[in-house]
Amino acid sequence: MNIQKIMIITMLLIIVVLIIISKIKSRKKINLGEEKVNNILSKLSGYKLLSDIMIKRDIGTSQIDHILIGKKGIFVIETKDYSGLIYGEEYSKYWTQIINRNKNQFYNPIRQNYGHVKALEEYLHKKDIFISIIVFTDKSKLKKVKAETPVIQLKKLKKFIKRYSSDIKISKEEIEEIYNLVKRANINSTRERKKHVKRIRKTY
Repeated sequence: MNIQKIMIITMLLIIVVLIIISKIKSRKKINLGEEKVNNILSKLSGYKLLSDIMIKRDIGTSQIDHILIGKKGIFVIETKDYSGLIYGEEYSKYWTQIINRNKNQFYNPIRQNYGHVKALEEYLHKKDIFISIIVFTDKSKLKKVKAETPVIQLKKLKKFIKRYSSDIKISKEEIEEIYNLVKRANINSTRERKKHVKRIRKTY
């Protein structure tokens, strides 16, 4: 093999490595908030954690950031890694993010997570055991958020879960069963996940 061929192969290998590194960095950047939430939830004892779960529904698919299963119930958690001031109400369709003087609207995360809860209810054929939580990372400030559904910042998440009072009682066997059922239902297909993202963008 001559020097020219070796140089071409070397360049191609370098390009492939750079592409892989770029994709890994991009993924880490996109999911940074979810990773922070995952780090906190994974350290809680007595719970089974599932993250980035996509399950099929009659009306499409639902992609759920975190599902924390324990004796108090099933915490269904939607994570928002936003900066700026956050304004919103329980039943409004959109919430507002303000950075300096710029206003941006985004779909109400309570509504979004309600869809996730309904997806789990349909799949597991269970009701009244789900607790919806919206978590914003500490880059943002919850300025005026009026909601019955818990909307908290990341720094309060661990304490919130530990202090949460619940009449729900799930046995260790049920926790394990639910965990395995949801894990089996998870869709890992890259194609299906891309289709899900396209559908969500069109809807919202």
